[in-house]
Amino acid sequence: MKVTRFHHVSVNSNDTPLDAMVEFYRDVLGLADESRPEIAGIAGHWHLVGDQQLHLVAAPPSGNAIDTTGHHYCVAVDDLPAAIAELEARGIEYVRAVQGQNTVQIWIADPAGNTIELQQEIRTP
Repeated sequence: MKVTRFHHVSVNSNDTPLDAMVEFYRDVLGLADESRPEIAGIAGHWHLVGDQQLHLVAAPPSGNAIDTTGHHYCVAVDDLPAAIAELEARGIEYVRAVQGQNTVQIWIADPAGNTIELQQEIRTP
């Protein structure tokens, strides 16, 4: 599998109102807002950090072994189906989802239990 770059980091608001988190990152750190697709059942807000993103998730981590809504970082891969095949060949569990119409993503956990998202953006002509 080939990781091409960091894509985003995701942090949870836990019990803090999402508006307070957005205000902090926008006003204190000066981060620009980024558009965010509708993600069913998960409120949040995205900011830009250079050409990468900070995702704020308006919920506490779920506590699952592979926590798709908890703290995680995301890396872009050039060929997600090949990455999935490699993970399956190694017996590594993953969780799969689709975000909007252009992004397929999977999550895995490293040996210490840290969640890592792998994503390939699908470009439409």
